[in-house]
Amino acid sequence: MVDTVEKEDVNEAIRLMEMSKDSLLGDKGQTARTQRPADVIFATVRELVSEGQSVRFSEAEQRCISRGFTPAQFQAALDEYEELNVWQVNTARTRITFV
Repeated sequence: MVDTVEKEDVNEAIRLMEMSKDSLLGDKGQTARTQRPADVIFATVRELVSEGQSVRFSEAEQRCISRGFTPAQFQAALDEYEELNVWQVNTARTRITFV
């Protein structure tokens, strides 16, 4: 055992908690429409947005990865919603701002 907790450990713990919550729903989730990864990523990023209507890129990316999405899925969702003018990613790729 170590005395410090790594960020990856926290992300894995979050992912495991969400997966266990999903398993408790059982068949209830089977009747709902299956959401596309981009839609779930959008909802995840929206949850992180503070009153300023923006979120740190790295925070959003880590949260989505901790929920089981790949960096490629995260990037595809970013591109899709940016093309729809729902949000903008700054040039330095440090902030996501909702329009």
